[in-house]
Amino acid sequence: MSTPRIVFVDDEPNILDGLRRSLRAKRHEWDMSFVPGGEPALEILAESPCAVIVSDMRMPGMDGAQLLTEVSRLHPGTARVVLSGHTEQDAAIKAAIAGHRFLPKPIEGEAVIDVIDQLMIRTSPRHGEQARRVAGSVRMLPTLPQQDAELIDLLSAAEVDHDRLAGAVVRHIGLTAKVLQLSSSGFFGSRPKNASVTAVISAVGISTVRALARAGAAHREPVTRSPAVAASVRSIWRHAVATMLLAEQVASPAHRPHAQAAAMLQDVGRLAAIAAPPEITEARTPPDTPGGDAGVPFRDIGVELLHLWGLPSPIVAAVAERDLPHEPAESGLGVPGALRTAHLLVQQTDSCDPADGQHEDELARLLSHPQLAARDTDWHRAAHAASARATERLES
Repeated sequence: MSTPRIVFVDDEPNILDGLRRSLRAKRHEWDMSFVPGGEPALEILAESPCAVIVSDMRMPGMDGAQLLTEVSRLHPGTARVVLSGHTEQDAAIKAAIAGHRFLPKPIEGEAVIDVIDQLMIRTSPRHGEQARRVAGSVRMLPTLPQQDAELIDLLSAAEVDHDRLAGAVVRHIGLTAKVLQLSSSGFFGSRPKNASVTAVISAVGISTVRALARAGAAHREPVTRSPAVAASVRSIWRHAVATMLLAEQVASPAHRPHAQAAAMLQDVGRLAAIAAPPEITEARTPPDTPGGDAGVPFRDIGVELLHLWGLPSPIVAAVAERDLPHEPAESGLGVPGALRTAHLLVQQTDSCDPADGQHEDELARLLSHPQLAARDTDWHRAAHAASARATERLES
């Protein structure tokens, strides 16, 4: 196996010197380059690809956001880490769009090593490099125009209704991912491990959510450019929202925030494949194609993207395991079991995922789990109600 190449970019020589000293213990494991600016960094990457690039945000000439945007376009297989001593809104938004992970200055060498070691991991055992290339090319996920419009309307009000805003964010796949990505970073301090969307919004601030929503709307290419793509995004969103509404009821209170987020992000791989440039995805075959080993399954792309973004591990694990038969422990469904149960319930409704079946026997076993059997709930009726609410949202 070749030595992984890591490139560090900063216009301040003392910062590069400090990184060089603090990472000395890794010199036999990593091939490290320390570069004083964006243009020379791109020249180095053109000569030889690297596994991870760590870049300062504020640099003269080509700044970090411009550099990492170019890296995403030219070298999508390279993981992108933002290094910044600034927590201003503008810097945070640029970082959220251009980067995968964030490290605040001043930074300890161990923190750098920890993040880079995480990014060395490929989550797909069979399609690791290609899944990384597709996932790495994505900066913003496609969404429906009315989702962006709803958010911007809510955020433009003189008095923002926090509960309505939290509801709109949790129904917005792209923004759910981005606020979780930001809240998992060091930009806003440490967050509770199972923070709800409402708690995350409080942590990052209304102004940051507003700027992130507007930046996302400005960066996204409208999905309506293709009727087929628009129909696919609508189907993904409808299934995700219906599953999220059910996961809210199925999951235990402790697991509810992560189960809701996992439900919204369960098909992020399909959205990533839509957002990725055609030259990267053209060789990928759908996972339900017989003998489809020549391409990367959507699930692998989605899990790799969530891993790159550093989302909480219970969310990533639940998305990874959504299509696997579940036999949860008697003590509880956990996040994966809650997502699987909610998904299978939705499969009985008009909001089903057409790429999957109904799995009625497994659903019956899950509904007999003590966590659900003790509840006085008609789960099939609840599923149809969730589907109807998702459809109403879609058509409003």
